Amino acid sequence: MLFSFLGGLGLFLFGISFLSGGMQKAAGDGIRRLLKRFTDTPFKGVFVGFAVTGIVQSSSVTTVTVVSLINSGIMRLSQSVGIIFGAEIGTTVTAQLIAFPVGKFALPIIAIGALAYFVRDRKGGYVGQILLGFGLLFLGMETMKHGVAPLRESVFFIDMLAEFGKTPMLGVLASAIFTGIIQSSSATTGIIIAMAQENVIDLRSAIPLIMGANIGTCITALLASYGATKSAKRAAVIHVMFNVAGVLLFLPFLSFFADGVSLTSGDVPRQIANAHTIFNVTNTLVFIWFIPVFIFVVKKIIPGEEVAADSGVKYLDNNYLSVPSVALDSVEKEVNRMARISFEMLKDSRKILLAGKNDALVKRVYRNEETVDSLLQAIGTYSVRLSQKQMSKSDARRLSVLIHNVTDIERVGDHSINLVELAKKKEDENVKFSGKAREELKVIFGNVVSIYRDATNVIATKDLKKVKKVMKLEDIIDDNEKEFERNHIVRLKKKICNPAAGVIFADVLHNLERIGDHSANIVDRID
Repeated sequence: MLFSFLGGLGLFLFGISFLSGGMQKAAGDGIRRLLKRFTDTPFKGVFVGFAVTGIVQSSSVTTVTVVSLINSGIMRLSQSVGIIFGAEIGTTVTAQLIAFPVGKFALPIIAIGALAYFVRDRKGGYVGQILLGFGLLFLGMETMKHGVAPLRESVFFIDMLAEFGKTPMLGVLASAIFTGIIQSSSATTGIIIAMAQENVIDLRSAIPLIMGANIGTCITALLASYGATKSAKRAAVIHVMFNVAGVLLFLPFLSFFADGVSLTSGDVPRQIANAHTIFNVTNTLVFIWFIPVFIFVVKKIIPGEEVAADSGVKYLDNNYLSVPSVALDSVEKEVNRMARISFEMLKDSRKILLAGKNDALVKRVYRNEETVDSLLQAIGTYSVRLSQKQMSKSDARRLSVLIHNVTDIERVGDHSINLVELAKKKEDENVKFSGKAREELKVIFGNVVSIYRDATNVIATKDLKKVKKVMKLEDIIDDNEKEFERNHIVRLKKKICNPAAGVIFADVLHNLERIGDHSANIVDRID
């Protein structure tokens, strides 16, 4: 009995994972695009969450994707709540499916799926993986069903289920813990339906277990949010709050709920699947009006302001390529935005180095670095396609300048990362700068921030006065580096500064001087 149950559970979990993987491959990046684009209202978010979860057959995949989108700054917390609610409805599709007597179809589906899976064609392979996933899921259900059949004769198990009927909270807790361990509410639901198919469990005992499975599945999103941004953590906590609130809403009316669900079908497995669906749909319809309350409460639980990062391509659109002048404007907008992001990185690195390490700022710098790198690639690819269109000489020259500027902007981002790494090294080795060294760093940092601000403004304004200012500042920064390095050597000889601090100090100066060089490169291309 134990091996049949565990083996069936293993097949079911693997089937769900394999099916979900096939669905995700077939959908490509469409899932992330769908989650990003159609979430401007809570009701749209619910629909998208339902649709995506119904497609990939895993609410965990949906919620983890949402957490990652929030963490990368692509999605706002307010956008995510509706998706999370909808994901809970989407996961009931699996329960409705397995409530059918699907076991007899398992082996034929596996046979067809295997044939399709091993063909060379990519699409055929995806279809094969999806069919194999379904087949293994159904086979797992059938195996679990036979495994739990002897429990009908177990006095201990029958008494335990009766206790769950009398004290539903025990069933909720037991199911939540079990689901948290296996990280699949669909698997828990599958076990409950398998027991119902063998007349091991009745509807009243099953409902608390279904409710607990909804709470237990939240563990996946909570784990995914570990080390993520505050907003990502808040989304994971809202997932828990929603399901706990739903259980608290239904518990006082459990008898009435069970009586009502029993009218939907004469078949207990179908009643359980219907209870699962009604529970989640009702919770969503009730709590969707309280999304601002959820957000208010979660911000009290996880207080503090989010240090946000700008990310993703915003202005490049392939539709513009048919009108090269419009496409060129979009490239310039994206380059200007990339420059603003790298400028924020520079300012953040100054704060981290001079004011002390700030974990939130460090995370933002690294996230912005990812954005700058991705924009470099996106702008480069888009510009190559644009360069193949018919353009005037002036537009072709303008595009060439932008492409070269992008490289300098990305290098400034790299130097900002170097400065953050030096700040971390300084912190880890407990290195202290002398008062004079700090004053010199403030001077050169001030000049570098000014030169890069002016250089990035020149990209948009073509202001020739600022071009001259940048060139003068670049000479000043070169002089700063030489003078401050000489001063540093004097301090070392006088033992005012310790050697470890000196190495970091010299590296900081070098990185700042290089940012000055890149700033000069940017304005030097302006006609």
